[in-house]
Amino acid sequence: MKKGFTYHAYLSTLTNQALTLLLLVLALILLGVTGYMYLERWPFIDALYMTVITLATVGFKEVYPLSNSGKVFTIVLVTSGVGVFTYGAVTFSRLLVEGELKRVFDRRRLEREMRKLRDHVIVCGFGRLGEKVSEELYRKGIPFVVVENDPNRISKLEEKGYLYIEADSSHEGVLEQAGIEDAKILIAVVGSDADNLFITLSARELNPKLHIVARVEDPQATRKLYKAGANRVISPYDVGANMLVHAALKPAVTDFIELTTRLGPVTLILEEVVIEKGSALDGVLIKESKIREDTGAIVVAVRKADTSNILRPEPHLKLEKGDLLVVLGMREDIEKLEDLARTPHSL
Repeated sequence: MKKGFTYHAYLSTLTNQALTLLLLVLALILLGVTGYMYLERWPFIDALYMTVITLATVGFKEVYPLSNSGKVFTIVLVTSGVGVFTYGAVTFSRLLVEGELKRVFDRRRLEREMRKLRDHVIVCGFGRLGEKVSEELYRKGIPFVVVENDPNRISKLEEKGYLYIEADSSHEGVLEQAGIEDAKILIAVVGSDADNLFITLSARELNPKLHIVARVEDPQATRKLYKAGANRVISPYDVGANMLVHAALKPAVTDFIELTTRLGPVTLILEEVVIEKGSALDGVLIKESKIREDTGAIVVAVRKADTSNILRPEPHLKLEKGDLLVVLGMREDIEKLEDLARTPHSL
């Protein structure tokens, strides 16, 4: 997702142009007051009055009769004033037109990119949690689109260059606009449990295969979200509380968790790898697979195709197509294992 035109930059340019115009007007006023006081020997207030009515071209009669040098100075002052105000009008007109055109072109670019999305993530809500989720997806290179309707958050989305739809996630048709039929995951992190519930219900109806993760604040809403079709319901408060307790009582465990989940470069990562049909791992025992020897990755758990979970799998466990391996290792280890899980078995 490339960063294009942003309204942060646009507003910055607009502000700079306004300051430039203001400084030019003040400079003209200072020049006019100084000129009339020097050439005509007028007091300050009369010189200021004459300068203002001259620059404003209102056609009022001069305060005192002007000398020839005063008339020439007035001509120069009027010409300069007209030039400055013309410059201001042209500049701001260009910026306004340019801003609208850029907005149109930028939206068309975003729409084209969204039409190309496949197996992407839809993030509903761009509050503090939604922003962190988006940052992590962007860091991992996972395609995603954000749905948000708060103008203040929209400007931040534009600044970051994320794909987004300016709309209410709970409104009919918005999820379809976000490409929900081709999406792989939906993360509902809007402000209220009621909205997350409605989004989950709508998303499940539109895409039965979609993996839905929803945020919950009230524990009593957890069961409703699961009934609505959520695959996972997460309470940030519960997760935060658990992490705080672990950090206080088991700091070494916390350090290990942070090592595998923190942002930025990491030594180890936890990842999921699915065994494909006919691959080198399909139909072999763990002890025969030589996963550890050939890739360096460690199998932490196995989820069988029937959704049963096996922690600390025994060496004699048979791996089959559709099994999901939860593995621990460095990025290059995981990539080797992914190739192994996809590569057809050679006879």
